[in-house]
Amino acid sequence: MRGEKTANHHSEVRGGTGFIDELCRRFPDIPRSIIIKSDVLRNGTRFTPLLLELGKQSFPHSLIWNPDHKWNPDLRSMEKEELITVPWKYDLSDDTPVVIRFDKDSPYEIARLDGGLFLHRNGEPIEMVSFEPATEWLYKATSSGTLMMSVLMSWSRQALLACALRYCEYSKTGDQCVYCCLDSNLKEYRDRGFKYELALEPEDAAETYRAAQDEVGFIRSLAMTGGSLLNTSKEWERYVAIFEACNKVRKETGKPTQFAACMTARPDSSLMHRLRKAGLDNIAPNMDCWEESLWPEIVPGKHKFVGRDYWIESLKTSVEVFGKGNVGSVFVVGPEMAATTGFGKEEDGIASWTRCFEWLLERDIIPLTSQWETEVGSPWSNRVQPSTDYYLSVARVRNRLVEESGIRKSRSHHFYKSAAWSTDADFYRLVGGHQCDDS
Repeated sequence: MRGEKTANHHSEVRGGTGFIDELCRRFPDIPRSIIIKSDVLRNGTRFTPLLLELGKQSFPHSLIWNPDHKWNPDLRSMEKEELITVPWKYDLSDDTPVVIRFDKDSPYEIARLDGGLFLHRNGEPIEMVSFEPATEWLYKATSSGTLMMSVLMSWSRQALLACALRYCEYSKTGDQCVYCCLDSNLKEYRDRGFKYELALEPEDAAETYRAAQDEVGFIRSLAMTGGSLLNTSKEWERYVAIFEACNKVRKETGKPTQFAACMTARPDSSLMHRLRKAGLDNIAPNMDCWEESLWPEIVPGKHKFVGRDYWIESLKTSVEVFGKGNVGSVFVVGPEMAATTGFGKEEDGIASWTRCFEWLLERDIIPLTSQWETEVGSPWSNRVQPSTDYYLSVARVRNRLVEESGIRKSRSHHFYKSAAWSTDADFYRLVGGHQCDDS
């Protein structure tokens, strides 16, 4: 069947520096760091013992890592119940952040060379990397006894992410999005005895946010995401309560942290005004998939329980309430090329995304992208991804259209270090020449 995974990667991954150099020749208008990042996101990073050492000093990955985990290749000497910490991301030499998704067949690994840390591709060093030092608040507990790193995670020292709902009801009927591993991760936490609530408690979120502000001095962004509930009213109430609690801390500290949320937004302006009043600055009801014909296969829960038309109405209403530049929608680029009902040619996929981005921008909605990473525990963990060329081509089109639209003039930008899994902010910073801290 088309799209099934016969090998983790195309034969092209056998190259080292030569492969990256060839990509750079094919995409001379795209910075080398973006090209490297896109290829790493596609292929993952191979685990090595060095990451154990680095994990003790950098931001921990949000997933449980233990000897029984499918990602763990050869740590036979560890005790069965022993847990270890691995880093969430690393930064390339120009500060471009790259999330770590492990794959034992990846051509990439981190290794020491001449006293420094380098990203290697098939044994050849291609780029110096660094790891941002972790904060101390991660290992503290809230008043309720909950470990703070299970309340909020650090994308960077100044950018936080919270999973407001750690459970997706779409998985009850096997209708979860095909690229998502949320429920699989939750089971890992529960099996290991971690206190990990299904829904984030507002008091824990506010207390952890305050601890991060106190230590770092200024948290630039706090984003909320998570699973979906069939009763979207309950989902909304949870987000409102969390942002109300965190907004009190923001006002007390006087620090202008940007609050953002990705959620199943109901097209009800009164509810959106409540969320706006609670402190939310930017909203992104993430469609994830664009083509209507692909919704049943790629986002079956959204198709079955919500519907594409409902989602589009949500986006339009969001613009009415939050204003131009404050509404976006994330799309997962890649699954459309692996779907049985998807595109047979990459140029057709690129044309589809071009239509998508144009439609959104014409309505003052910012198209945001996430490059598909085949996560362990997701329904499509064994599907073949499109080429790195495809990802770069879609990203280039998106950046051009966003620049031409002028919407960035009215957008409040997010801290670029909070986008280790996407190249959107990297294009803005490195191609657009916006050398500010926010992008």
